[in-house]
Amino acid sequence: MPVIRGGLRVLAWGSLAVVAAGLAGAGMLLLPVAGDPGERIRQRAGVLQQVRVERRWREGDSSYRDLFLSSSSGLTVSLTVRRPAAARGRLPAVLILGGLRTGRRAAQLVAGEPPLVVAALSYPYHGPARLQGLDLIRHVPTVQRAVLDTPPAVLLALDYLHALPGVDPARVELVGVSLGAFFVAPAAALDRRVRRVWLIQGAGDPAAVLDHQLRDDVPRPWLRRGLVRFLLLVTDGAELAPERWLPGIAPRPVMVVNSRGDTAFPPEAVRALHAAVRPPGEILWLEGEHITPARTRVIEALSGTVISRIVAGGVPPR
Repeated sequence: MPVIRGGLRVLAWGSLAVVAAGLAGAGMLLLPVAGDPGERIRQRAGVLQQVRVERRWREGDSSYRDLFLSSSSGLTVSLTVRRPAAARGRLPAVLILGGLRTGRRAAQLVAGEPPLVVAALSYPYHGPARLQGLDLIRHVPTVQRAVLDTPPAVLLALDYLHALPGVDPARVELVGVSLGAFFVAPAAALDRRVRRVWLIQGAGDPAAVLDHQLRDDVPRPWLRRGLVRFLLLVTDGAELAPERWLPGIAPRPVMVVNSRGDTAFPPEAVRALHAAVRPPGEILWLEGEHITPARTRVIEALSGTVISRIVAGGVPPR
């Protein structure tokens, strides 16, 4: 009997240690998402302290610079800026946050030689390029940091653009493509200098989007739903729903552009975003599939629609 009692005692203390470790781990994961999301984003954006030029080159009639921005908060951002080589004076500007794999290369994918400054930033994500299903759990801290740092990265890039001598600070617009639509909406709501916001091939309802994206890797619905809830909890992902931030962007226009052949996001998530759009915002439908670097026709159609509006102006005063 003493042996049994001793074994039970060891098991009890061992179980308590496991529970305590689990609670401590959960607390560490939840600590970064505590507090008001808007204030958290502003603090993480910090103050732009350093701009380092990594590379300069010319392609066609455009000049390019790869930049590395550093904030007082420790946040770092990789940015590519494209400008017509022969342009003089201040031009309108557009800041693009595209898909995760495209990053700052989106500046090179914009079709033609538009008469404006085009900037694109990379996600502050430093994990594996492809995470499959439950492998997400192992990399949760990396994913969490990237999700929390992306809206502040947008704000830091906007600070740089607004101070750039070749940019008209009254004509800076913000574009979120695909996944980027979830991150530019909070940034635009917090930065009143943004003239107009474009959400291209994006959606709302992050829970529905995550469930849709994980359906092949995690086929069991009950397990997938649990994983979605966990990921939204530790990343504060529900707060990234664009429909939560659109009222804070008003009365500035929010332009939502979707493609009829796009199956990247579930229809109910797209409808959730559309339901939140109010005048003077617009919902535009185009033909075609979801944008990828290889789908040049899709890129041309989308960039042509956006650039023609930006160059033409016509935005109501703020």
